[in-house]
Amino acid sequence: MEHKKWRWVCLILVIGVLFVIGWHSMQPGAISHHESQRVLALVRPWVQGTAIAPYVSDGTLRRLAHLAEYAMLGCTVSGVLLAYTGKSHTLWVLFIAILVASLDEYIQQFSGGRTSTWHDVILDSVGCMAGILFVCCIRVVYRLMKR
Repeated sequence: MEHKKWRWVCLILVIGVLFVIGWHSMQPGAISHHESQRVLALVRPWVQGTAIAPYVSDGTLRRLAHLAEYAMLGCTVSGVLLAYTGKSHTLWVLFIAILVASLDEYIQQFSGGRTSTWHDVILDSVGCMAGILFVCCIRVVYRLMKR
């Protein structure tokens, strides 16, 4: 019974991540920029005086957001496939992420004041691979602890 609950939790998390990605895609450019500026205002005091401070910008923050969203997608889709099949299906997870990223960029064309680039699809794919790698590492640690 516990295993079935885990399946549902994973599936709900995937739906949640897809919702967040879609919601961010549909935001007009001005709203998206304002949101980035608000987050940037929260982050800057934390990094002020550090070596990374000069690199903290709106563009950097947006790239990190892409990586984070798609790392979460990679983790959750990997979790669903593991929960349902017992296997990682890494290539399927990556294919799904590339498909979602492509749709994400396509939707942005119609969001007013936004641009879509293939660079973002590549960045999203890298984020997904990071999420897949994270799940693989968790599996290895879990197996080692189980012994």
